[in-house]
Parts: sequence; C-alpha cells; structure tokens
Amino acid sequence: MADKKETKNEEQQPQDIETGDLMSSVTMAFNMGVAANQSMGKTKSVAEIAPELGQQIYSNLADAYGGDFDEQHLSANTEYFLQIALLGYIIPSVCAFESGFKDTLFALIEAKAKKMNPDNNSPIDTPPDPNIIV
Repeated sequence: MADKKETKNEEQQPQDIETGDLMSSVTMAFNMGVAANQSMGKTKSVAEIAPELGQQIYSNLADAYGGDFDEQHLSANTEYFLQIALLGYIIPSVCAFESGFKDTLFALIEAKAKKMNPDNNSPIDTPPDPNIIV
C-alpha cells in the first residue's frame, strides 16, 4: 500500500513543477515590468516600453528554448509574458498598493493558465493556446 502512495506522490510532482515553473516565469515577467516602471521614472509610455520589454523577453526565451521550439512558439510565449510584464509596468502607475492584490492577480493568472476558475474550480471556456510552451 505504501508503494501506491509513493507512486501517486511521484505522479503529482511534475504538475507541481510545471505550475511552479510557470508561476516563476510569470513572477519574473511581472517584476520585469515593475523594474522598468521604477527605473524609467515613468517617463516612457506603454507604447514606448512594450517593444523594449518584448525584445528582452524574446531574447530570454530564445536563449532558453530557441533550439527546442520554432518561431511561432517563441512569438506566442513572448506575447504572453509581455502582457504580464506590461501589467507590472502599468499597475503601479494606475492603482494604489494593496498587500493582497499581487497574490490575487497571480492566482487568477495561474487559474487562467490551468484553464480553471479559482472560485469554483470549474473549467474556463477560453480555448488553450497550443503555442504557449511555458
């Protein structure tokens, strides 16, 4: 019986690692946007900062996954993480700080990535993007 329990735990670990990797990447992208906001002193518009952040994200993904995935996958992932980075750039400029906001935002991002509604754990109707690799 102990063997079955260990096998079940081993089966759950890859999902936890994938979620952890995704949320680590989400956190890095969000923080990249926050850092850009702080370092630029809010002098650049979203339209001006988006290409810079996008290039940086693309370069990071290409370095990490370029040999494993085609251009379509790299571009889709760049767009996904750019959207998150732009949240990090925009949010500090448009709303007050609340300690639980970032946790709630990240929980919603994770639920969307998993395609589950965090309120009732039911599937979200949005079809998954097959090009997202992270």
